[in-house]
Amino acid sequence: MLTLARSAKLIWGLSHNALKTLYTAEIQPLLLYGALVWAETVEKSRYRKMLTGVQRLINMKIAKAYGTVSNEALCIITRLKPIHIKINKRRNSTK
Repeated sequence: MLTLARSAKLIWGLSHNALKTLYTAEIQPLLLYGALVWAETVEKSRYRKMLTGVQRLINMKIAKAYGTVSNEALCIITRLKPIHIKINKRRNSTK
C-alpha cells in the first residue's frame, strides 16, 4: 500500500487507468477473498469502516483527490462500487 501511495502522487505518477487496473486486478480480489465466510461481519460498523478505509485510500489515489472528499463521492468519481456492496452481492449470489 505504501508503494502504491508513493507511485500515485497528485501531479506525477501512475495514471488514473493504471491505478484502477491495479485495484481491480490485485487489491480488490484480496479484499474479497473468503467473503462468503465472513460476509456477515461487514454488517458491523467496525469492520465496515476498516474495509471502507482501505477502499477510500485507494479511491483517493485513483481520483487524485484530497482527503476532504467523501467516500461516496470517490466511489462515484472512480466508478467503483463500495466494497461492502460487492461483498453482499457475492454472498447473495451463492444463496
